[in-house]
Amino acid sequence: MLDLTGSGAKPLGADDPRQIGGIPLAGRLGSGGMGRVYLGVHEGRYVAVKQVLPSIAGEDQDFVRRFGHELDNLAKLPAEATAPLIASDRDARPPWLATAYVPGLTLSEALALHKGPLPAETVWLLLREAAQGLVPVHDLGMVHRDLKPSNVMLTVEGATVIDFGVARATEQSRLTRSGMVVGTPAYMAPEQATTQRDLTGAADVFALGSVIAYAACGSPPFGEESGPAVLYRIVHEKPGLEAVRSLDPALAEVVVACLDKDTGARPTASELVRIATEHGPSAAPLWPESISGNLAEKAAFAAHVQEIELPPPVSVETLGLGQKARPERERRRRTRVFFAVVPVVVAAGGATLAVQLLPFVSAPDDRKAAGPSVSATAPAVPGASSASASPSGSASPGKPPKDKEKDGGGEKGDETVDGSSAPAPAGGDAGGGAQDGSGGSGASGGSSTSGGSSTSGGSSASEGSSSGEPVSSGNRRYRNAENGKCLYVAFNGYPGTGECGGSGAVWGVRAASGGSFQLVPESGRTCLTAGPGGILLLSCNEDASRRWRAGAGGALVNVGTGTCLSIMGNGALKPSSCSGAASQRWTAL
Repeated sequence: MLDLTGSGAKPLGADDPRQIGGIPLAGRLGSGGMGRVYLGVHEGRYVAVKQVLPSIAGEDQDFVRRFGHELDNLAKLPAEATAPLIASDRDARPPWLATAYVPGLTLSEALALHKGPLPAETVWLLLREAAQGLVPVHDLGMVHRDLKPSNVMLTVEGATVIDFGVARATEQSRLTRSGMVVGTPAYMAPEQATTQRDLTGAADVFALGSVIAYAACGSPPFGEESGPAVLYRIVHEKPGLEAVRSLDPALAEVVVACLDKDTGARPTASELVRIATEHGPSAAPLWPESISGNLAEKAAFAAHVQEIELPPPVSVETLGLGQKARPERERRRRTRVFFAVVPVVVAAGGATLAVQLLPFVSAPDDRKAAGPSVSATAPAVPGASSASASPSGSASPGKPPKDKEKDGGGEKGDETVDGSSAPAPAGGDAGGGAQDGSGGSGASGGSSTSGGSSTSGGSSASEGSSSGEPVSSGNRRYRNAENGKCLYVAFNGYPGTGECGGSGAVWGVRAASGGSFQLVPESGRTCLTAGPGGILLLSCNEDASRRWRAGAGGALVNVGTGTCLSIMGNGALKPSSCSGAASQRWTAL
């Protein structure tokens, strides 16, 4: 088991993924209203994996755009400016990025650990390190726009500015929506508070002045509120810096200069580095003893990268798709005769019925139809309804599958050769589901068109056929036998189950190789995926984890893992060993 001592991460919870974008996760570093940050291992190094919350990804498009800006900005910035970008996927739902893991404490955490404001020499050091991180940002014509205590990380080597989620190039600042305030109010510059659009690096310098005041006295200079009152004080009033003056008058003068209402009167980041270099410690330990021990522990953790073991993919052969192995002699003795019953079409204005009894012989080594096909059809009539029928021709609308079998006479039409019950595969009507997970023989009853006509004969067009035949692409709703709800994804969030009438229950079926198929939500950009991390929506490609086929009993079997799509008690999805349980049976609507 992974030892997280010193990492600052907590063990993964039941609702946390085990991997994101192929990066195995060790623990959770933090969470907020917009996303979660996980500790992972990628190419022999620790990384911080930031994933947008599914609800935010679907509902807050402004935040998704800012997340995209963060990716663009991180790709431009040099390593000395911030934690470098390692990997990302902006098209994933939800999107994510991975940066180098910073083994440190946020300024907020440092003050809490120190139990109060930091000493003067430490604050000078903080000013130098944070300003030094802003220099390359401003040299590239970019503005961080959200500098605050939680975005400054202290390490054994110094400090790092993180989180460029709302950073923008200065020429892009005019793109900000009119009246929209972006940033954290207590640390905003006046030009941000008044929604001025031509922001420059001077806005970051103002925010840095507020951060330094916070480090020196424990609170921001204009108050900690998040409403209009603090914005008014930032624009119109002087900052409260009495505690900073008592700590170090020279430091207070620098903070006053940073907090000047006139952008042109503020020092640049480079000037702040020069001024701060004359003060504060420059040799280890850089930080007070109250926090240096914690930082050393985090550095020791980062120096020795542990491997994260994920459960290996489970093969179809290992699982056996839930079928019990039987001795060859016993299996060869079993030969059954099946009768597949096609739904009856009742024509308007009369009692015209279309009954189809398709006898065929099924043996363990031959799943193909072995008898003649007798069919009768009725013309398509708008508004016609379907029902099952008995051999006598009487309609039996609304009866469940077992009642249909009794009315049809003979043995159960979807009994397998070993005597186990195998409901119809997803996407098809009642028929002889094969033990190997294929859609069965052509006697499965054909397909029903939207016009209400019934056609018989031929191979089933069930999209889940594993026979390698082309599948029928289109839109489907998949209802689960256990909770009666449908496969569902709301606002491109985590897939689960929900009401079948909702738009999130519509899935596009895309034919894939080998008779498999992909399940795509309405966005059309991601595919239902199974893996060690659970059931997720990831970018569509030909990876086996993104492909599915219909298994015995209406199961949806993942090609990559051999596991079946299952639901838990709360309606959430999980990949699990195929057992034929109701939680794994899906009916295509």
